[in-house]
Parts: sequence; structure tokens; C-alpha cells
Amino acid sequence: KGEDVIVALSDGTTMTGAEFINAAMEGALGDKLYVGLFHPTAGPVNLYEARFASDKLRTLAMAENLVCPWPDCNVPADRCQVHHIDAHKNGGHTKPSNLTMLCKYHNGVNDDGDPGNPGSQKRKNKRGNGKPSRAKPKRGRMRRHRGKVRLHTPGGKLVSNTHHVSSMGAMDLI
Repeated sequence: KGEDVIVALSDGTTMTGAEFINAAMEGALGDKLYVGLFHPTAGPVNLYEARFASDKLRTLAMAENLVCPWPDCNVPADRCQVHHIDAHKNGGHTKPSNLTMLCKYHNGVNDDGDPGNPGSQKRKNKRGNGKPSRAKPKRGRMRRHRGKVRLHTPGGKLVSNTHHVSSMGAMDLI
């Protein structure tokens, strides 16, 4: 009944779908938000953690990297996207140590290969037959090394952004 979905919570309360989404985005539901997938006749199928960072997690990531940490990028964190260092699709969690800010362009070109092997990236075969092939990453991927976020190049080097504002983030001040 009504125009909105009613969500029942495990603490016995209910809220509208809009209230639930707003509370989740504000971090009011805690740092762990789970979504269950259920088959209509088989029952529970799988459990997923929240995919998106709360405002609190976004603020922490912005305080750490005041500009996109990709080398030579000068896009300010306010105009960046939250990026999972270990890709969410590969099991990376939405938690402070696994998040950074990347500009839209670098978030798109970052290679989200196997987190255990930064040099791996599944790509579609050039023939277009849909079979994935293991290929050397073209651009590299972000990694956290000794507390700081750096680009891990295809050649294996860790490179930091040298923009003057990038050295003023929270991790550089401690």
C-alpha cells in the first residue's frame, strides 16, 4: 500500500525505502550493511555487503587524498569518485583502508584485476568472442603501501602523485 516500499529491519522496526537509503548513505545504519538475496522457493541464496561508501567514509578518503592520487593528476578530491583499492567485484570491502578518491578518468582506467596479482586483468578477447584473456594491465592500479595510496605501474613500480597539495593529506601529516 502507498507509493513507497516498507522495509522491515532485524531490530523489529520498519522504515520506508527512501528512509532506509538516506540512513544508509548517512552512515546511520553502521559501517556494515548487508543485503540478502533470496530465491522464492529455495530460500537464502547469498549475502552481500554494502557497495557504496557512506558520507563518513567519503570524508575520510578525501582527508587522506586531497587530490586524485594518480601521478600528475590535479583534480581535487571534491570532484573525485570514491574508489575501492581492492575492487569490490573481487571481494574488496567498503572500509576506510580500502578506499581512496580518484577522478572520474583515473577511476575508469584503473585496472581492477585480481587483487592478489596486480598485473592481471581480465579483458575481452580482441576477436570479440567473449572469452576473457589474461592481459598485462595497460595503466596500472592503485595500491596502499606503507599506509599511503600509490599507483602500481604495469612494470611493478609504486609511484606517488607529486602535486604540491597531494603532500598535505592526513597520512602525510602524521
